[in-house]
Amino acid sequence: MHTIPASCRSHPTTKAKPVRPLRRGKWTVEEEAYVARVIQDFNSGYLNAPAGTTLRSYLSEKLHCDPMRITKKFTGESCIGKRVFHPAVRCPSNTASIDKAQVSILSCC
Repeated sequence: MHTIPASCRSHPTTKAKPVRPLRRGKWTVEEEAYVARVIQDFNSGYLNAPAGTTLRSYLSEKLHCDPMRITKKFTGESCIGKRVFHPAVRCPSNTASIDKAQVSILSCC
């Protein structure tokens, strides 16, 4: 029985998804409106995000940009620093608000 050398064996080829470059440069009006809404829901604890998520990492993921772009945008008094997400505890008085916020954020993306 002959063994086929590893270099000659056929390997299944997988096509990688094209990598979309990170967003850079000037902020669009839509991005600024989206970020304002995310910050409001982040501070209220209404986002659909794991506890402990930083605002900077959440925004950079959603906006598909380098976290430094977020840092540069929010300096001085508007600094987001290392704010960490703490989800609101669902109760009858806030469930509708949390659901509405999460649907609203999804429709913006």
